[in-house]
Amino acid sequence: MARGGINKTLVTKAHQAVLARGENPSIDAIRIELGNTGSKSTIHRYLKELEEEASTRLDDEALLSQPIKELIARLASRLHEEAQGIVDESKSRYEHQIKELSEHCATLTQEACQRVDQHNVLERRLDETCSELSAKSAACDALDRQLSEASQRDASTAALLKEKQAHLESLEEKHRHSREALEHYRQSVKEQRDQDQRRHEQQIQQLQTEIRTLNQTISVKQGDLTQLNKDNARLISELSAARKATQDLESKLNRTDAKLEDANKRLQTQSTDLQQYADSAQRQALQMDELTQRLELAQGKVKDFTVSQAKLEAELSVKNDMIERLMAENRRQYDEPAA
Repeated sequence: MARGGINKTLVTKAHQAVLARGENPSIDAIRIELGNTGSKSTIHRYLKELEEEASTRLDDEALLSQPIKELIARLASRLHEEAQGIVDESKSRYEHQIKELSEHCATLTQEACQRVDQHNVLERRLDETCSELSAKSAACDALDRQLSEASQRDASTAALLKEKQAHLESLEEKHRHSREALEHYRQSVKEQRDQDQRRHEQQIQQLQTEIRTLNQTISVKQGDLTQLNKDNARLISELSAARKATQDLESKLNRTDAKLEDANKRLQTQSTDLQQYADSAQRQALQMDELTQRLELAQGKVKDFTVSQAKLEAELSVKNDMIERLMAENRRQYDEPAA
């Protein structure tokens, strides 16, 4: 005897039993759990209702408890504080670095100005020395012209030349010494000027190297500052998104509180009906258990009756065979006297 129709309660119990064994709650598995009873369309409909109820329970925001709401609020506040702390710390650190770089640049600029002033002073000294040398060269040229004129006059007047010969020799000796002194002075001035120029070029190269290094450092710091500005913009956008999400959560929580109040009121009005329905369901469950026990007893009796019927049918078959053999033997005995 087959079982009666299935209901949602039986499908739910079978679904939970299959899940408890770690198996996939398919339609065939549920039907096997129900004892190969019930149509697959009915089982599919009940399983679909169970899935919809489960998804409704998981997606209902009213199930959020107050500790979860408080945790969300604390997380949003903590995120805001940490983001603001990171922004303030980064801003203070890079402002301090920019200030140090500005002071270092001002110091280097001042030193460069001092070096330029020293260079200008040396150039003025060099110009003055060159002017003095030009004046002395002019004096020497004038002296040469005077000597030339004196030579011409001495040519015309040999007597005056003899008288002035000694004086000319002394003048020429002085002029030679003056030229040697002038040449020595020129050489020393040239060497000093070359040394000053080389030292000045070294100082300029050193300043240029320092300026290039400073420019590279400033470029790197500007890149870091640009990256920091990008990070600050990203943090501000994330903070705005977090604030917006927090506001949305607060509004949803407010709506959820209102829904909870309405649901509590409806639940209070429905509690009596639910209690009555539970009592009725419990009575029906007891009746169903009693009917199930009766059905199992009936099935056992049917099974025993089926076994007895099979035995009787076997005995009847054996007796029919014996009767047929006896009748055949009687006919044979009856036919033999007649013959």
